[in-house]
Amino acid sequence: MDTTHCAVDGWVDAVPVPGPRGTATFYLIVRPADIEALPDDAPDTVVTCTSGDSRITHELLNGIQPGDLLRVTGILVQPPAPGEPARLTVDALEVLDTGVVPVIGNCG
Repeated sequence: MDTTHCAVDGWVDAVPVPGPRGTATFYLIVRPADIEALPDDAPDTVVTCTSGDSRITHELLNGIQPGDLLRVTGILVQPPAPGEPARLTVDALEVLDTGVVPVIGNCG
């Protein structure tokens, strides 16, 4: 299996979810760096991210929401089969930008 230590920038696709043994999992949508050179219908890449670091899981489960732009660093494992998402075990997380803040409650 092919692994690489790398940093990846992307948008959180859905609310991160707790996993077993104090982990958290989320999906990161990554656009190619050379997006202008690709066809308009070129797909984004989905990376499945998991972390067991308690500080990172706390941030993921309490402060991260869909649409947030993150830089995650960790060990990337290439997908076992074409079309499946790559997997990244996150050991560092940085929020680069936040998505739209949801409005909770009733206005009126």
